[in-house]
Amino acid sequence: MQPLLKLCGNHSAHDTTVTLASSADYIGFVFAKSKRQVVREQVLEWLHEHESKNNKKLVALFVNESVMSILESIQDLPLDVIQCHGNESAEEVKELKEQIDIPIWKAIHHHQDAIKLMQSYEGIVSGYIVDCKVGDQWGGTGVSFDWDYIPLYLEEGKRQGVPVFIAGGIRPENVEKVLQYRPDGVDVSSGIEENGKKSRDLIRQLEERMKRYDHNVPR
Repeated sequence: MQPLLKLCGNHSAHDTTVTLASSADYIGFVFAKSKRQVVREQVLEWLHEHESKNNKKLVALFVNESVMSILESIQDLPLDVIQCHGNESAEEVKELKEQIDIPIWKAIHHHQDAIKLMQSYEGIVSGYIVDCKVGDQWGGTGVSFDWDYIPLYLEEGKRQGVPVFIAGGIRPENVEKVLQYRPDGVDVSSGIEENGKKSRDLIRQLEERMKRYDHNVPR
């Protein structure tokens, strides 16, 4: 089964149009302070230009934001997932879960105690994004963590019964290396951009390589 595909960091009408036309399962919008930051009004406007979401699930990404702020930011948006991408504690995520009725994913930034950290969110979150933190940037940097550790994250996700997406530095030319580990999904942002915009050509390359790999994997 081909891994799920999430295309994150959409920050314009162009990006939204391009990713809605892709084969991605999820498209993401970053509400946290970053070069790809968006606000509620923008996302509503971009989505309004399309008759439907084309069966895409929409993800809103936040970093260390209060529950009240998140609730205000997502008002009227047809969201399917909230992604907490900072160092939110299990207690904070649980508080958010009590206020919304859609799944919450938690980003885990690769480090030596990351598996232990994942275990603290068991029963609270519906999925994980394993990413690489660079300096004060929480994601979207195009930098990978050591993929030799991927099996450990996948094993913990399987134990908890939730999907694990791999993020950080994934591009069309290296996605097959990630797919060898059989992740539940891949999360791509900067790897499908040219000049700061989502590229139809790069997305098509990514899709083709994912499909080709899936067809070549022995059952």
